[in-house]
Amino acid sequence: MEAHEYRTLAESESSYWWFRELRAILVDCCRRAGLGPSSRILDAGCGTGKTLEVLSREVSEEAYGFDVSAVAAPWWPQRRLPRMCVASVNAVPFRDGSFDAVLGVDVLECDGVDDRQACRELLRVLRPGGCLIVVVPAYRWLMSPEHHRAVQASRRYTRKELRALLEGLPGRVVRMTHLFMSVLAPVAAYRLWRRALGWRGNGRPHSELRLLPRPVDALLFRASDWERRLLAGMDLPFGSSLLAVVQKAAV
Repeated sequence: MEAHEYRTLAESESSYWWFRELRAILVDCCRRAGLGPSSRILDAGCGTGKTLEVLSREVSEEAYGFDVSAVAAPWWPQRRLPRMCVASVNAVPFRDGSFDAVLGVDVLECDGVDDRQACRELLRVLRPGGCLIVVVPAYRWLMSPEHHRAVQASRRYTRKELRALLEGLPGRVVRMTHLFMSVLAPVAAYRLWRRALGWRGNGRPHSELRLLPRPVDALLFRASDWERRLLAGMDLPFGSSLLAVVQKAAV
């Protein structure tokens, strides 16, 4: 991610509907996996740490995190996150079997990440029977040149591609679902419209993350929170993101 985008992230992720909803989904996943106050959780590629702050409050205080960029680190003390370090998801700096759950949220698609090696590493530090929760952006045709340059991401995945990535590793995919089904149409329309116009940013790239008017933000949050309730009993057939839960093989 471009250095200036970390400030954009830090200033928006507390209130922006998409981040709030994704955090709620991740908390639900952790609770369904049976995680509790004594569980050790790792957020790999945690950015400025807002997700980890919420997990440490709502799931377990035994929360650890790291990000590849030192630019993210100044926000960690502000969020009272003491168990943090700068590291790459390609070489996770923890011992085998250290965690009950590992999260890799919007990290596998990033430039410089070997997604297969990263998955091996995330499973390596997971205890037998523990769960790996992965979130990635869906559909290569949703690539947006300036946005993806700004966040330094070069991949988006189909369900088949994500499953193929996770197959053959020491774990079993116990769930795979799309997320944010209700916003797929407007997101696709916006990005395809920009592409049709041949729009190209000049100079330093910027992501598409912008704070919205409160009524719009509230409407999008309500729509996606309705989807979150659906996720309690079903998988979504399409959406702008994909979530997979992998259970590590028992010894």
